[in-house]
Amino acid sequence: MSKRATAKSTQRRAKHPCPWVNLSRNGSNLNTEDFLTFRITRVSNALRTGLTKRYLEEFDLSLPEWRLLALVARFSPMRFSELTSRSGMDKGQVSRTLREMAKNGLTKMKSIRPAGSRSAEALAAPVMVSITPKGKALYQSVLPVARRRQAEMLATLTESERIMLYSILDKLFLTVGSAALAQEEGE
Repeated sequence: MSKRATAKSTQRRAKHPCPWVNLSRNGSNLNTEDFLTFRITRVSNALRTGLTKRYLEEFDLSLPEWRLLALVARFSPMRFSELTSRSGMDKGQVSRTLREMAKNGLTKMKSIRPAGSRSAEALAAPVMVSITPKGKALYQSVLPVARRRQAEMLATLTESERIMLYSILDKLFLTVGSAALAQEEGE
């Protein structure tokens, strides 16, 4: 970011003070667009559209496919339930995406049924997901591009901002993410 752009950004912030500084206990001073969830979703959507989707289009991959491909490439073989948990996606979306990926020869799914299991037990049998050689090759092609684009975005922040953002995201996840995961696993 140029010095001029940084100065303009700083001026804008000075004109519009952060509504989180004098945060009332009940949040009465917050407008909807000041909500943490609103601002994080807005940034997430902008990153997904302006950054991730652009390089995934080069490889004919959707964002859910890339997310699952990256996890399966790293942890293969893994249980469907673990993949769902690690991806942060709902079971239905993971299932649909994996079926499409299997159809395209990127992943394989295999039910693990104990010997002599009945059909009702087979329906509840754990599913293992693994990556195919084609999936591994695609992953290895996408990963350097993804890393470079992510690094370029992170480089717009100073080192101390990157450290602080990483720490803040971890803290927020520990506060709400762990509880959400526990609730999902209890369903």
